[in-house]
Parts: sequence; C-alpha cells; structure tokens
Amino acid sequence: MRRLLLFAISFALADILYVCLLPGRAAVILALACAVLALTARLLRGRALRRAAICLAGLCAGLLWCAGYRAVYLGPAERADGAQREIAARVTDYPLASAYGASVTAEITLEDRTYRSVLYLDEAGMALEPGDTVRVTAALALANGELNGESVYYRSRGVWLTARARGEAALEKGTPSLRDAPARFGRLLKDTAAAVFPADTSGFVTALLTGDRSGLSGAQQSRLSDAGVYHTVAVSGMHVSILLGVILLLCGGRPRLASAVGLPAIGFFILMVGATPSAVRAGCMMAILLLAPLFRRENDPPTSLAAALLFLLLVNPWSVWDVGLQLSFASVAGILLFAGRLYRPVSEKAWFIRASALPAAGWLARAMLAAFSCSVASMAFSLPLTVWHFGAVSLVAPLANVLVLWVISLVFTASLFVCLLGLAFAPLALGPAWLIAWLVRYVFAVTDLLSGLPYAAVGTENPYFLFWFVFFYACVLACAAAPKKFLKPAALVCLAGTLGLTALLSYLDFHAPDFTFTALDVGQGQCLVWDVKGRTVMVDCGGSDPPRAGEQAARFLQAAGEFRVETLVLTHYDADHAGGVCRLLEKERVGTVILPAYDDEYGVKAQILAAAAAHGCGVVELTEDETLPVSGGSLTLFAPTAGKSENDSGICVLASAAEYDILITGDLSEAGEYRLLSLHTLPDTELLVAGHHGAQDSASQALLDAAAPETVLVSVGENRYGHPAPETLARIRSTGAEIYRTDECGTVTIRG
Repeated sequence: MRRLLLFAISFALADILYVCLLPGRAAVILALACAVLALTARLLRGRALRRAAICLAGLCAGLLWCAGYRAVYLGPAERADGAQREIAARVTDYPLASAYGASVTAEITLEDRTYRSVLYLDEAGMALEPGDTVRVTAALALANGELNGESVYYRSRGVWLTARARGEAALEKGTPSLRDAPARFGRLLKDTAAAVFPADTSGFVTALLTGDRSGLSGAQQSRLSDAGVYHTVAVSGMHVSILLGVILLLCGGRPRLASAVGLPAIGFFILMVGATPSAVRAGCMMAILLLAPLFRRENDPPTSLAAALLFLLLVNPWSVWDVGLQLSFASVAGILLFAGRLYRPVSEKAWFIRASALPAAGWLARAMLAAFSCSVASMAFSLPLTVWHFGAVSLVAPLANVLVLWVISLVFTASLFVCLLGLAFAPLALGPAWLIAWLVRYVFAVTDLLSGLPYAAVGTENPYFLFWFVFFYACVLACAAAPKKFLKPAALVCLAGTLGLTALLSYLDFHAPDFTFTALDVGQGQCLVWDVKGRTVMVDCGGSDPPRAGEQAARFLQAAGEFRVETLVLTHYDADHAGGVCRLLEKERVGTVILPAYDDEYGVKAQILAAAAAHGCGVVELTEDETLPVSGGSLTLFAPTAGKSENDSGICVLASAAEYDILITGDLSEAGEYRLLSLHTLPDTELLVAGHHGAQDSASQALLDAAAPETVLVSVGENRYGHPAPETLARIRSTGAEIYRTDECGTVTIRG
C-alpha cells in the first residue's frame, strides 16, 4: 500500500513542476529521463533503489499525464480561445447575480469534448435551472492556468472556458434528470433552511450544509475567519466525516450495509456541494474506508490520502492550485501524523481520567480534547499555506476550535435531519430548528468574543509577528513531534511571553518615531496609514479585493497596537480606494470619516454613510479647504474642484510632520493636477504618492516640478490598465526621485 503513497507524492510533484515551470517539450524530455532512471533503478537490487524507481515512475507518469491532458483534452478549448461562436450550453447549477446580469456554470461541447464553463448572460439568465439549455452567440475565452487571480481559481476547479453572450440568448427549459438531482436537492435544502430556521441563523446553517455562504454577512464571515473557524462553513472533509459517522452509527457497524448506504450518500452530498476538491478528497478517503473491510484489507489513512490526491490530479492536474485542496491535504496530513500524539499524553493524565468519569462530562471532555489536538496538529503543515495565501494567522484558533467545533458537529447533524423533516412537513421542523438556533448563536457569541480580542488575528506585513509566526510554527512542530516534552504549561507561558514581547516591539516600532507612513500592499488599489505621535490618519481603503483590503488594514493597525483611527480621508469613491471602508469600520474604531461632497453612481457613498452611522463615526463632506492640526505637524485637505470626471472631483491631501511633507492626489488626472497647482502653492515635498497608480495622465511634469519630490511611491498591483505607465515612470526618474512600488516592494513603510 505504501508504494501507492510514494507514487502519488511523486506524481503530485511532477504535476506541480508541469503547471508552474515546465509546460511543453521540457516536460516530455524530463519524463523520458525519469523513465530511463526508473528502469535502471528497478533492474538493480536494493530496497532504496526500488523506492527510487517508484518515485521516478511517479514523476514520469505525472509529467506525461499533464502533457497529454493538455494536448488531447484541452486542445479544442485552447483553439477556441478568443473566438466568437454559436454555442448550446447545458446549465449544471443555479445562476448567480453578476455585475452585468447573471453568471451560470454550464457545459459547452467543442469538437466532441465537453468543458465545464462559466456563461455570462443578462438578467434573463437568472431564471435558469439545472438541465436547461442556452443557445447563444458567445465570445469564448480560455480560463488560463497562469498564476493570477480568477484564471487559477477557475482552472483549479475544473472550469476551462468563460463565455460572454453576444446578442439575445434562447433559453430552453429542460427535463430534470438524475444528474441534476444533487443541485436541485441542494436548492431545496437552502430554501427549507431559510423557511424553518430563524433569520439570524439560517445563513450559517445553509453554509454548513451546502457551502453557500451568501447568507452570511461580510462581518460574520470576517469574525469566523479571525477566530479561525471559517473552515467550518466551507464544506470540506469535516462535513463528509460527520456524515459518514452518522451513517455508520445508523448502520450499527454492518460493513456491507454501511457501504451500500454510505457510498451513494457521500457521492450525492459531494455533488450537491459542487464537488469541491477538499470534499472530493474526503469522499475518496471515506470510500476507501468503507470498501477496505469488504475486500479484507486494512484501511491505511496515509495511503488513502495519497490515493485521493492521485484521483484529483488525474481528473484535473490544475486542481493542485486550489487553495481549499492545499489546506485540506495539509491539515489532514498533520492530523494523521500528530493528532494522536497530542491526544494520548493528555488523555492519560489522572485529572483527565477523573473528569471523564461521568458519561456526559467524559464525552464533552474527549470532544474538546480531540478538537484541540486536531486543531494544533493541522497547523503543522497548513500554517505556512495560511500565511502565504491569506497573509494573516488567527492566534485564537486552537481555543475557538475547542469551544465550538463539537457544537458545530452537532449543529450539522441535527440541521440535516431537521431540513429533511422540513421537506416532508415544515411545521414539524420549526420546534427543533428553534432549539438548534441557540447552538448557532452560541457559536456566534464565542467567535464574536474571541475575534474581538487584541491580536486575535494578525497580518504578516508586520515583520515582528512574522518572526513570531516562525517561532510559533517551530513550537507546533516540536509539540506535535514530542508532545510529552513540549505540551506543558511552561511551553504555553513561553509562547505567551514571546507574543507579549512581539506586541511591545511592534507597538514601539510604529509609535516611537516622530511619524510613520505606510502604503499597504493591497493589490491594485490604495490604502495609506499615517501615524504622528499616536494619532492615526488613514487615506483611502480599497484594493483588488476591496473587503479584504479593509480587513488587511485593520489587522495591520491592530498588530501595531493601534485600535483607533482618528481620521479616515477618502479621496474619491472608486472601489479600489473606498471599497474596504465598511469592513474597516466593522473591525476598527474610527473617529471621523471625511468624504468628497459628491454622489457616486454606484452607491458606495451611501454604503459608507450607513456604516459610519451604524458604528457611531462622525462624517464630514468636504466642501472647502481645511487644515487639521496634529502633534508636531498638520493635515491639509484640498477640497474637490470642478472636474469632468469623478477622479478629478476628489480630495487631495498634504500631510506634514517633522519637516517631512507627503502629497497624496488620489486618482487626479493631469488636468486635475493643473487645477490643483493653479489654486494652491505646494511646498517642496519629500514624498509624492503617484496619482491614479502611476497612470499615463498622472504625475505630470508640472506637478513634479512644483512639488519636487525626493521619493515617489506607486500603490499598484496586477492590472489590465498598464499601470504604472512607462511614460510616467520615465518622467519621475528624470527628476532624480526614487521610486518605490507596492507590486514590487510589498508594503512600504517610511519612518521619520
């Protein structure tokens, strides 16, 4: 069985090599070299050489499979990239509202090959159901495998094409079939949960049962994430394991009956939640667990995990880039290796045995210890991935999992039965649903409390906490490897003490200088933090993912020991400058929000005003220039002047402290800069934040001559607009100013 483990790991490494580094002929050449080496190693004697032969065979098979997959299966899709064709798309799920109408997952056939695709339609597409057919002329585009944003997300989930309707679409109602049953049943579960559960808990129950998190508010999702239990509402292996546990309990330990019931039930559930890689991984492992006794074989969890990985990569080599899959496999690997080692030393303690004497208390104690052991063990391999993908780590996650994971297991099981009861006769489900709702409220109460603690979740922009994460990770590995030595009160005291020291150093680093000015790396957007003698001012809060930019800003401030923003200035209302404000207000106290005095067409201003009122923030709509005093400096706000675009109707900011002047122009164009210079005399500035992310019509020669900046900072991320423009960079360099870009440098901090 362990031969499969070696082969699968090698296959996965080959998959990663192909997807990231070696597409094309280089992969085939390397595969042939591996084949020759594998044959040579197999002919020689020795256990180590036999293992090497298996690993080399896995590398060869993985490279050849990926190359063949792309050439044979993806060939027609790649040839259709950029084409406009008449298509007949079969709808496989319910549509979602998009910015321009509706988007729906559908199957499109090209050259006798069927591809899972995302079809974009107008509002009429919202009436579609699984099994319907859409006939339309569409612009096709390949969901590329490059490592950027949507393309990786789509391809990692088996979506190979996007299709945008051109002209009117013909919608044909289909006859429901067995293949559409999981999606339709999932919709029935969602509707039933909304009908029988109280409104404040139905969104959580729906997410728990189906993975649809649209019923959870952004604030709820943020608090679950900060508490480290967001994984419970992203359907994964935990849900599949709970479902299997219920089936095994109902089947009374009869293997044949458990297999007959469990295999189709788990398969149906996985299809219902969209066959996410993490759910498929769990399904494969559970299938092996059910089938092993029937074939008189012992279930070997590591081999089952490897088999699940191999199956997923055979179906879709690009699934290796799915974040859920990566975290799922890393977490399960840590649990398989270390959870038992953590559980046993504590469960053997005399005080734990005494606490477990009573049946109810014993069950609860064992459940909480299991949650703690699994939580810490899962971090052994998943923590680096969490830091890499999300740039933040929940420090309260182990405690949160201990307090709520066993409750969530109860809620999942009970909610599933209640919804099935509700499908039969809704009134009978109302009473049990009311009781379960209190368990959900308990989960909310715990996560609200823990996520509100100082340093509950800390971002990795802070170098002090980044070093502490490395130390913490080393402790997790040491504890998991030798729990009897390291799972002691002294170790916890050491962790707490070093965390306190880290927080103190971070606080001093942020507050000790005369001022600090930070441009957060929020992708294509702008989020600036200026702190002068303990008074914190933010200018803009948005980015490529606007809500995430708000969370990132709050975590950055809280990691620096700053839990209040005195003044938040928004230059204008574009999402990449203001889209994260509502999330920031949920997580950080803000004294006053200063806005430009115009109304935007997308309603961003109205959302910000509502959020400010809900959180007790003062609001000022700037109509004339104003200078706000700060300790040792000043904040000058230049009111919007008449412009032909919203970009030119924004606020400009001059921040001065310790004889260091910083000019921020928002998305001001060249014409707007001329207007600013005609109305105001600017001092020589030490730092200019380039307007409009370094667009061609920003940072004009006139502005550069007038402001004479020593340094120019460009807040920019990956974008399709060509920011920063080469012409703009050349103009800046001609003045002798240094250039720092967040897309190249990451978060940039200047101290004075």
